[in-house]
Amino acid sequence: MEPIDSFVRFLQSCISPIALISGVGLILLSLTNRLARTIDKSRMIVNELDNGQVADENRKLIELKILFDRSKILRNSIVSISFSILSSSLIIPILLIMNLFHVNLTFLGVLFFLFSAIGIILSAIFLFIDVRLTLKALEFEVKDHIQ
Repeated sequence: MEPIDSFVRFLQSCISPIALISGVGLILLSLTNRLARTIDKSRMIVNELDNGQVADENRKLIELKILFDRSKILRNSIVSISFSILSSSLIIPILLIMNLFHVNLTFLGVLFFLFSAIGIILSAIFLFIDVRLTLKALEFEVKDHIQ
């Protein structure tokens, strides 16, 4: 009966890291979609500039710079959230070792959980910066059309 109880305890303890990975994965999906949009828009502007289809080249260059800055910020956000996923994933083998070999690795598990939380926080900060830049770019694009 002991192996079954140990396995059940292991599965129960793995629920939290797995739920965390699942939720953070949705944030990662959102971030990669935002990055794809900045890349697509950048390529479109570069194509317009290369083909000479631009009335105000200086304005497009400023937009391109903002998009490039956004892409770098989104990259940092994606790296941070991926670090969070990695840290959460490492909690699972630690739990397995703790359950199978009855070794106290609580400190290591807590450390990886803190790393995971730090990754989420950093990613959120970068996301806020990206949203600010997105609104700056929108303001730049529409300022001549609104009062």
